[in-house]
Amino acid sequence: MDCKEINNEKKKYDKEKEKKEENKICNSFPVVLKVKDPPKDKVKKCHEHLPEPYSLLLIASPVKTGKSTLISNLLLNPNFYGKDFFDKVIIVSNTIDNCKTSRHLKKSFECHNIYNDKIIYNLIEEQEKAGVENEEGEKDKRKSVALIFDDILGSIKRESIANYLATRFRHYNIQLLIYSSQVYKGISNIVRANATSFIMGCPYPSTKEKEKIFEDFGDIFGGKDNLAKIYKIATQGKRYNFMYLNLGENPPLAYRNFEKVIAIGDKILENSNIDMSDDECKDKEDYNDDYNDIHSDSD
Repeated sequence: MDCKEINNEKKKYDKEKEKKEENKICNSFPVVLKVKDPPKDKVKKCHEHLPEPYSLLLIASPVKTGKSTLISNLLLNPNFYGKDFFDKVIIVSNTIDNCKTSRHLKKSFECHNIYNDKIIYNLIEEQEKAGVENEEGEKDKRKSVALIFDDILGSIKRESIANYLATRFRHYNIQLLIYSSQVYKGISNIVRANATSFIMGCPYPSTKEKEKIFEDFGDIFGGKDNLAKIYKIATQGKRYNFMYLNLGENPPLAYRNFEKVIAIGDKILENSNIDMSDDECKDKEDYNDDYNDIHSDSD
């Protein structure tokens, strides 16, 4: 190989080296990379129409609209989550001692008839201790938890841990967090902003309450008027029906009860030519708010 060939080979080598350096520089650009996922908590599968762990479910449903029956079905009916889905279920309800529908919940789970921040602090302490690595190198033996606040919003102060838990519940392996209220406006803004699911009962007599709900969630369903239409289609004016919104999906989904998807984002899947006059409950029959097919009195 003469000097000319050597120089050509050297130039070729230098060009290849320069190209590699350029590629190296390009690869060092500030490209956003996926953060490695932490070890996954053990999460059971539930029906795809139900709120999946980890979910914050808001339930806004006036008196005598089947709210207690709905919660009983969620936690006791095997077609929903059932009794054994979560390791630990805590229910805080001012009315649980006087509610016939909730008696099976009281038999089955840890229940409190008065809210106290200590309930939450004790749960957090228990979960944090279970998540600390022990001498054998084992860690994260936290229980899967369902925590339900039912009609206690008047007992919760603005600075209560119950409100701020809405931003931190996943850290304590609370896989289902439910805030249930007869009055939507009574729910903390922090809780509303972190909701992943929402249920609106029927009938809903307060026009101002409905307007606020449609305004808060309307943007992701094509506007408040479109969401009002979706609510009408979902409930069909029948007492005890409800509209369920899965806010965690993109686009979000709207259901009639937990049974049928009726809207995907702003797209309504059913006939939208409906009467938009004020709610008038069509179902005039007496309603048995005490589902004995969940449990019998002999349980």
